[in-house]
Amino acid sequence: MKPAKTFTIQRANFEDMKKIARFINSSAEWYRPIVDPKDMPEHCVDQKWMKKNYEMRDFYIGTDDKKNDVGTISMQYFGKQTYLGYIYLDASHVGKGHGKRLMDFAKFMSEKKGQDSMILIAHPDAKWAIKAYEKYGFTKKFEKKKDILQYKDGLMKPYYEEGFHLYEYKL
Repeated sequence: MKPAKTFTIQRANFEDMKKIARFINSSAEWYRPIVDPKDMPEHCVDQKWMKKNYEMRDFYIGTDDKKNDVGTISMQYFGKQTYLGYIYLDASHVGKGHGKRLMDFAKFMSEKKGQDSMILIAHPDAKWAIKAYEKYGFTKKFEKKKDILQYKDGLMKPYYEEGFHLYEYKL
């Protein structure tokens, strides 16, 4: 992998949500065989999803040295935890180190805010995602739905997807 000469990350505005939806939708078929059908709208997104999620999350877009918008990360701050809800690359830009750059940015922003950890959920059959998260240093905190839903007084209830596990990265 040849490192990008420059990689920039900018806060997304509402118009950028169309790009973000394209990033997410570019890998939707990877999730279809493993995700509960009721949760697919979180992986195959539309205009309604864009409006709802823009209002509740801080989205950022990563751009490579060739000025290609390559991926997104979303962050929400709950107490001392930063929740990374969406870490998505355009499927054509996977494996180029961009996901790590986005997570480095989330780590920087979280440390700047004085957070203790970053958390995310991932499906155990999304091997590509789990591999990247564990390589970065995330560890599985909970597998059972009951434990995830009770975590931090129900913090994950609005975000839980059936069968997903909770991962944590200590800052």
